[in-house]
Amino acid sequence: MLPINYESWHQMPDSNKNQALDNIKERFALEVSDTYIKKALGKIWRDHKSTLKKEYFKKDISLEEKLRNVPPGMLRYQWEDAVRFWNSKKRDVLQTSKLL
Repeated sequence: MLPINYESWHQMPDSNKNQALDNIKERFALEVSDTYIKKALGKIWRDHKSTLKKEYFKKDISLEEKLRNVPPGMLRYQWEDAVRFWNSKKRDVLQTSKLL
């Protein structure tokens, strides 16, 4: 599984992307380019992060509770990194809107 603790697909190390690509190519005989597969992986990865955020990142609980609400099968450090990013991004948006 690809780690969720990167802010964007573009920040994901190529080594992770290439390993995922190799895993797919070992299991499936696809007649599409590696670039196409990586783009599809990026979309699936973003969708997965979005789903995790919707299901486990509850707005009405404290940061500590959010950090403890680790999805099943998720590595704690990856979840904590993602939660801290989502929490700070939300805070930054709120602070910016108050300044306007």
